[in-house]
Amino acid sequence: MLKLNKMKEKRVLLAILLISFIVSGLFGVAPAQAETVSYASISVDGKLIKTSYYMQNDRLMVPDIFFKHTGATVDRNEKYQSIAIERNNIVALPLYKKYMDYYDKEKNKWIREYLATTTTTIDGRPYVPLLVTAQKLGMTVTYDSKIYRTFIQTNTPEANKTIAYEKAETTKKQIALTFDDGPDKLITPQILKILKEKGVPATFFVVGEQVSYFPQLAKQMVDEGHTIANHSWDHPELSKLYTSQVIQQLKSTNEIIEKVTGVKATLIRPPYGDFTPADALVFERLGFKNILWSVDTLDWSGTSAEEIMTILNRDKSPGGIVLQHNFQNSKLEGTVKALPQMIDQLRAEGYEFVTIDGLLAK
Repeated sequence: MLKLNKMKEKRVLLAILLISFIVSGLFGVAPAQAETVSYASISVDGKLIKTSYYMQNDRLMVPDIFFKHTGATVDRNEKYQSIAIERNNIVALPLYKKYMDYYDKEKNKWIREYLATTTTTIDGRPYVPLLVTAQKLGMTVTYDSKIYRTFIQTNTPEANKTIAYEKAETTKKQIALTFDDGPDKLITPQILKILKEKGVPATFFVVGEQVSYFPQLAKQMVDEGHTIANHSWDHPELSKLYTSQVIQQLKSTNEIIEKVTGVKATLIRPPYGDFTPADALVFERLGFKNILWSVDTLDWSGTSAEEIMTILNRDKSPGGIVLQHNFQNSKLEGTVKALPQMIDQLRAEGYEFVTIDGLLAK
């Protein structure tokens, strides 16, 4: 009986070793456990970026998408189960493997380098080695042990940096009214009616999905002299998407705008004003100007007409861009009520209303 039990134990042990061998062969090492993840701020060209991270074999591992903050495009290749990060050179990091392949543009060839770490996933998000990846992409990484902080210099030439417009540099008393998130069947018609009655042009940053629901309202915007612009397909946080997903968000929205109105949108406002340097490069490559704002009415939060007027009077300026919304939301009653007051007061003060493209024409 004793010999029989020992034989069973050996078989169980052999089965466990066999499973471990198979897993090691397929994945390199076992995936890291979620409880090892911590959070810290990493400085990228002087800007602090908060990110999750974990240590693997004394190497700092960060989410793949973190590299978008350095201006690198990031994508996941499902066919090859690999993360591709590009900025000057290209780094390919296969999941669960202890090596990277990188394309050296100067040498015009792919090079394989074996690593002390394994690209793995935690809660569905791939984590990649920060130091070696950044170095292969032409960045400088340092660590200050006194303040426990990692610093990345992307070494991006000043001429290559993108522009985001919060306002126009002008002394003319011109101002642009903008409305995000529509069209919708409740707020948009009311705003269009007021603008038509007052003879005021505005800029509508539309969501592609909403245009598919209310194409006639999108067409009405253009027919009545307003500028129609891109606000993504379904309003995601672009910084959390892979580069190919960002491109799809913008292209699909422009396609439906052009199909419905005949106009090709050339302005983009990222949802929540959320974007990375990599996203900004995508905007530029697709022919968009990146538009933010200088007057935030906070109308989405239920701001009253009186509060909106207070914000306007505090933050208005020549070349200003006013942010409001036109999505089906009872909290936007303040926007509808304040709009005629805003127009009348600004006109009395000598302001001219222009669209964003008119504001930035020079």
